[in-house]
Amino acid sequence: MRDNSDQWPASRLLDDAEAAFHRGAWRAALSGLGGVAIAMPGHLRVRLRLGDALLNAGRRQQAMAAYVAAADHAMHAGQPLLALVAAKMLLLLDPDHEDVVAGLAGLYARDGDRVDPLAPLPAPVLIGDTPARALPDDDELIARALAAATAPLQGVAPLRRLPAVPLLSYLDDDAFQALVGKLRLRRFADGEVIVRQGERGDSFFVVATGEVLVKRDVDDEDGGVVLAKLGGGSVFGELALISDEPRHASVVARGDVDVLELRCSDVVVASATHDGVSEALKQFTRERFLRNLTATHPLFSSLSRDDRHRVMERFAIVTFAAGEPMIVEGQRGPGLFVILNGAAAVEKVVEHGGDGDGVRGLERHADRVAAAKAAKAATRDGRVHLATLRAGDLCGEMSLLGDQPTNATVTCASDVEALLLGKETFKEVVSAYPELLRYLAGLTDERLRKNRALLHGHGLLEDDEHVML
Repeated sequence: MRDNSDQWPASRLLDDAEAAFHRGAWRAALSGLGGVAIAMPGHLRVRLRLGDALLNAGRRQQAMAAYVAAADHAMHAGQPLLALVAAKMLLLLDPDHEDVVAGLAGLYARDGDRVDPLAPLPAPVLIGDTPARALPDDDELIARALAAATAPLQGVAPLRRLPAVPLLSYLDDDAFQALVGKLRLRRFADGEVIVRQGERGDSFFVVATGEVLVKRDVDDEDGGVVLAKLGGGSVFGELALISDEPRHASVVARGDVDVLELRCSDVVVASATHDGVSEALKQFTRERFLRNLTATHPLFSSLSRDDRHRVMERFAIVTFAAGEPMIVEGQRGPGLFVILNGAAAVEKVVEHGGDGDGVRGLERHADRVAAAKAAKAATRDGRVHLATLRAGDLCGEMSLLGDQPTNATVTCASDVEALLLGKETFKEVVSAYPELLRYLAGLTDERLRKNRALLHGHGLLEDDEHVML
């Protein structure tokens, strides 16, 4: 640890304190962490770390006081995940501290009047060149470190809008507290694998502090391929809640990381004892899918995060049974569909002439009858299959843009869940966000080219014919 008579950039002092923490030099860690906390009183992660250092130094009561303060400060500063880490550490030491969880529920449960699902986590306080001085390593070190950990919060403005806690903010107070009791706090060091590709998932995770890397083929000699970097508030592994498929990638800690884990079996138990948990889980997984869809789908790629959510709020969720039509040829289209799950077939009715030559628009061949038979063989009940639509695919936009009846039918090949933007709402949305109109117009042109090519291959295309969905 650097000489405590000198000032150093807070970032360098913190690096020394973390190094001391990892080698078990608890007093040196307390000296550095306390100095950083005094220099940067708004850095809540350092205050939480002071609690960890006090606990490892054998100062149980002081550690509990530090965790109480960290939880209280974090929950009011819009950092509920950091507050949950402090609360879980506190409950491990003294299960009677349910009041901290009750305070969290009062602010962040479903009925909290300040929770806004669109509110992001506040930007972290960055440690840079702010001057800091290590605490003196003397008889007063523990008291000074505790004072730094529990001092009134400064430099953090009160928030009118609080961010939602993944899944928990869909619950009422009682269910919120019950599920917090089932959360497991998992703490990982740099490079540790949190979930491994190929393993069966039975839980999902929320990154509370630190960063993780999503990697494929992590056990390869080169360490695998990095697919994504996730920070505080990110969720991973949630597919385990609705599927028992193997993990598609590994997640590895980047530096020290705190994650909150919830097992599927605990969700089942909570669902049996608390009303609303099952519905909250459905809503959570659905909105997670929708957010992923809007973040990755090219239709929404030009919009900001807030605008994406505003547009998504205008869609309604609709369901169809297998065999049910979503769009019927020759009718006015109901609006723009985005398929969430399931599959649907796009087909066009073929017109047959009375002279037996097969299909209108057939090109000249030496054997017109043989050509007609070949074209008809490529159809089913007089229909040509144009495409199969799956999760993420759009349909209905061509009819909206052309303001004409549809010229093909979309029939569900399985049960389908989709988003629907009705005709009138569509007009309002594209008026407010013309970039969506530009994307859909380009998509329409591309589909027209593909449909013309496909129909031409079946001898079905006339110059003025195109498929209108």
